[in-house]
Amino acid sequence: MRFKFYAAALFVAWCGSILVAEKVTTPEELDKEMKKVQPAMQATQKAIKSEAYADARKELGIVKQVMDDSREFWVLHKKEDAIKVNNETVAKIEAVDKLLAATPVDPQAVLAALKEMGGSCNTCHKVYRVRDAENNWVLKPGSIGN
Repeated sequence: MRFKFYAAALFVAWCGSILVAEKVTTPEELDKEMKKVQPAMQATQKAIKSEAYADARKELGIVKQVMDDSREFWVLHKKEDAIKVNNETVAKIEAVDKLLAATPVDPQAVLAALKEMGGSCNTCHKVYRVRDAENNWVLKPGSIGN
């Protein structure tokens, strides 16, 4: 009986997590999601410097979620290069996370992997992002054909 109860609770939690995931489909949603990345990355770097690796992993998870949720935007707009970079960035995030989960953590390896991850982000920014009048990153006008 307990097994059925736990199985049912797990199923309900799993279904709820699927419903919570938001897929990004509009430029406005993309900008809103991407604005979550900088604070999460700053918190990740701060946590790494403080050797609070569990906190760093949590913040890095926010960045990964944004990448996962934003992939649909690039699929809808048929931007194969952006989809490829998105997937590469997720792989690099996962590599950093794996290093943060190691025992012991090698801070130099983490920082090197984080730098690679940043380079991947920069690849997409060069093509699809631009700074607005307030110095915020936004979708580059005309980059998706609109």
